[in-house]
Amino acid sequence: MKLRARVYLYSFLLGLPVALIVGAFGWPTVLSSIERDRSSVWGIDQELIRDTISTSISRNFYPQRVLVHHNNRSRKAQIRYTIDTQLQHEIESVLQAHRPDYGVFVAVDPDTGRVLAIANHRRDSEVRENLALGGSYPSASVFKLVTAAAAIDLGKVNAETVIPFNGKSSSLYRKNVLHHKNNQWTQYLPLRVAFAKSVNTVFGRIGLEHVGGNQLRQYAKKFGFNRILSGDFQLPESKSTFNPEIDWEVVETAAGYTRKNTLSPVHAALLAASVINGGRILQPILVDSMTDDNGVVLYANEPVLTEAAILPKAAKQLQIMMRETVRSGSAQQSFKGFARGHFVGVEVGGKTGSLRGSNPQGTYDWFIGYAHRGEQKLAFAALCINESYWYVKSSYIARKAIENFFAPGRI
Repeated sequence: MKLRARVYLYSFLLGLPVALIVGAFGWPTVLSSIERDRSSVWGIDQELIRDTISTSISRNFYPQRVLVHHNNRSRKAQIRYTIDTQLQHEIESVLQAHRPDYGVFVAVDPDTGRVLAIANHRRDSEVRENLALGGSYPSASVFKLVTAAAAIDLGKVNAETVIPFNGKSSSLYRKNVLHHKNNQWTQYLPLRVAFAKSVNTVFGRIGLEHVGGNQLRQYAKKFGFNRILSGDFQLPESKSTFNPEIDWEVVETAAGYTRKNTLSPVHAALLAASVINGGRILQPILVDSMTDDNGVVLYANEPVLTEAAILPKAAKQLQIMMRETVRSGSAQQSFKGFARGHFVGVEVGGKTGSLRGSNPQGTYDWFIGYAHRGEQKLAFAALCINESYWYVKSSYIARKAIENFFAPGRI
């Protein structure tokens, strides 16, 4: 085997976490040395970059300089990341101002998978790991997006379908799901409203009666669970582990009322992106290009085309339901008065989720979603983990990101 390319990452500045976009990057003296056969001119591809920088990225450090060896020559090269500097700074400032116990925000371009922001925060200590890559966080009601997508794509329901239910929206009792009977207390909501208010019983019934365990598992995989989504950096698998033959496990999974569904914030942002890109789950991309000191491009990212997880018309139905979450549902308060002034015409949709978790300990407060106006699009995931007190809602953090991204002069 001929050795065509070697890439070494080397020390340039002292390490500072997540200050990547202003030039204050940090990394160890030597991160890795990789030798592989490559077909491209300089022998650099997405796999090589992933194997080289992933350990550093997982520690919340972003290498800026590399040495590229090829045909007995060496060139210094600079990595250009996909990060939107202004958006990154805004979110870091918001997290620092409100100081949740743990705070994470990820934004992506929904058409390409390019990561536009990846911010981490801890209230009382330095962030020593990239929280956005954590794969142990319970997805909670965010998984209702997968359940809804499956039922709609299979032609079983649409945004206006009414699934009667008994009990509170936040409860999930066997009798209300497995033995439903209409009575004087039964509520009748169109699915878009049940989604917006995150009604557990409705989604438990949809998962069991309209999708089924086997197909729910298949759609979970289509949407990126239980498989690798890594682009040019390593991303841990999100998990959805349930027995499709056990009815109650199907119900709990479909409603997101279980800790067995886990989700990383990066994956969550890609889930949101699928709603406005025609139903595609993309690979996340952090490295835009590598150039040598003479400006010669040694590597340029090219997004990988992926098949749609659902039909585009199903994605349109999801948009209707996610818009309802912001207009009248669980994120209404955070977006009160948003659609005024500079933000008239900005469409926002989202899904909340909340559940106790143990790694780290606390209540997990999710808000994933999208915003777009014309050709300008943003998909995102915000997560706050609160141990004892609530400092800020994840939906509020998302609103500040949207306001920054759609501010005048940004296009």
